[in-house]
Amino acid sequence: MSPEASRREMLALIAATTASAPLFAQTAPPIHAIAFDAFVLFNTDAIVARVREDLGDMASAVMAAASTKLFAYSWYYTSAGRYTPFEKLAADAFKSATRGLGLNPANMNIDRIVAGYGNLTVWPDIPDGLQTLRRHGIRLAVLSNLSERSLAASLRANGIDGQFENVLSTDRVQQYKPSPKAYAEAVRAFGVSKDKIGFAASAGWDASGATWFGFPTVWINRQGLAAEPVHAAPRLVAKGADGLLRLAGIQAA
Repeated sequence: MSPEASRREMLALIAATTASAPLFAQTAPPIHAIAFDAFVLFNTDAIVARVREDLGDMASAVMAAASTKLFAYSWYYTSAGRYTPFEKLAADAFKSATRGLGLNPANMNIDRIVAGYGNLTVWPDIPDGLQTLRRHGIRLAVLSNLSERSLAASLRANGIDGQFENVLSTDRVQQYKPSPKAYAEAVRAFGVSKDKIGFAASAGWDASGATWFGFPTVWINRQGLAAEPVHAAPRLVAKGADGLLRLAGIQAA
């Protein structure tokens, strides 16, 4: 065989071997656990209903404005190295939102509205999704800016408290997400490396924060919102609990 023929044969052998070899660098490590933002599990219908009882048709506008204020306050406090419990921030957000819309906060029972964060309603697709994850050996936790008391109450009221081995509030580190210290609570609680902990976010900013931290992340984007260009892209985007199964590498039945 001529040297040129030998060279061609060797190149062909290398190409065939490379094509058939597993692409280990492209294979994601398995997910052992998933941490959930609370609003992946729950909707805010109960809170909206309480606002509507006080303010009627202005409820949706107040809720939207208060939500924007609330998360702005949480970032503001965290960036300044300060902390105020979630319920106090939520009360301040509702007061500010009503004033900004030309309404009188005195016409609202703000304490009752804020208490609604402990009486949230589970999304219909979540219970089956949680059970499927547990059947496949995936460990589960909640990791939320809400207080531990509110989280535990909502989990218990919807009968899904037994699915979670950890209920983690950012109260523990006194820094709200997307602070890395908040996400690190899941690593501490599960005791495994962060690349083996999936994170389920309900908001684009939270999906980005978790992705920057190093979690394989799914954004459960139920409203179909467009991603902001400044966001770090999560591994997956989905509209419901099917995204949780895909993150864990589970084939839906």
